Amino acid sequence: MVNRRLLRVKAFQQMYAYWTQERAQHYLAFDGLAAIFQPDLSLMIAKEDQTPRLEGLRKLAEIQLTEFFQGIPTEETIPAEALEAAQSVHRTYKNNIAKIAKELKKEMVVEVESIFKQYLKLLYYIQALPMIGQWDEQRRLLENPIKTSLIGKNKVLAIMPKWRDLQQAFADNNIGWSEDEENMLKKVFIEGILPDEAFSNYLPNAGKDVSADIEMIKYILKNYLLKHPIMAEFFEEKDLNWHLNKDVVKSLATKTFKVDALEDLQIQPLGLQWEDDKKFFEELFDYCIKEDIQLTQWVNDQTKNWETERLATTDLIILKMAVAEMIQFASIPVKVSINEFIEVAKNYSTPKSGSFINGILDVISVRLISEKIIQKSGRGLIDIASK
Repeated sequence: MVNRRLLRVKAFQQMYAYWTQERAQHYLAFDGLAAIFQPDLSLMIAKEDQTPRLEGLRKLAEIQLTEFFQGIPTEETIPAEALEAAQSVHRTYKNNIAKIAKELKKEMVVEVESIFKQYLKLLYYIQALPMIGQWDEQRRLLENPIKTSLIGKNKVLAIMPKWRDLQQAFADNNIGWSEDEENMLKKVFIEGILPDEAFSNYLPNAGKDVSADIEMIKYILKNYLLKHPIMAEFFEEKDLNWHLNKDVVKSLATKTFKVDALEDLQIQPLGLQWEDDKKFFEELFDYCIKEDIQLTQWVNDQTKNWETERLATTDLIILKMAVAEMIQFASIPVKVSINEFIEVAKNYSTPKSGSFINGILDVISVRLISEKIIQKSGRGLIDIASK
């Protein structure tokens, strides 16, 4: 099932995508000022005569825009023309990054929820095994005595088309297969399942023992639908994050058939408390966007010997996300947040990032706890006394 470590990684990926696009919008804002203060060639004034004044206004507007970006209150009065230009490009910047954040947040949730569809897709492939077995037997005719159509007697496979909740889930999530997918599964059957002695030895007894039927489905799932190179390549092509998602899909599919009786079969939920988990990583993403200036300042205060420009971008994002979690979620212990983001750093940043992240977050957490910016309750109080 989906766990919060995976959700933190998903949020981190989207925060990285946001940072990349936000930087692009940041530079475009300054390009916008340069465009505003270009000489007007329709005037009866030489370009060379216009340039000094326009350059002066542009520089003042750039200073003002930089202060807008840094959240610094304006103390000096500048010409209205320069101020209006800075306000105009900054307004465009804010509108654009708001749209970007909204879209990335939506994609983040959709991407996680698509894991459930991948799980259903596996169940659909399993349900199709009797059809594949029948096709294979007719294809071979007298070539091979193995009666692969007998797989249809498997009691699990026999009940799946009558499993109302499953069929409704297929319908609700538009689960089916293309001709290419059907051919892919046939190829896996021919190259992998058919030559397998465990499978051929099972066929004459298909449907005679429910436990054996369940075990054969688990065997095919584990060794072929989740492991065969053809299947692995298929899922990797369809999902760029398959290396992250496959363990969740495997867990859901395996747990579905970890039963002693057919009546125990159930569709597994994406998470035990998916709505709470969904709210968690949406709020984490939102807080990081909304409080970026303040989060950056807290990180900068503890990395004065490491100019922001010298920090690995991934480290900076991880630090800000960890601080955001410590502040925003009162029930999550500080140490849990630190440890979780150390793991993110180990997998997605530089080799030394884990220890670096650990040291910086420990100092920041002590400071913010003393300033009562981090306030915990319930389970979140577990390690607060040691800070």
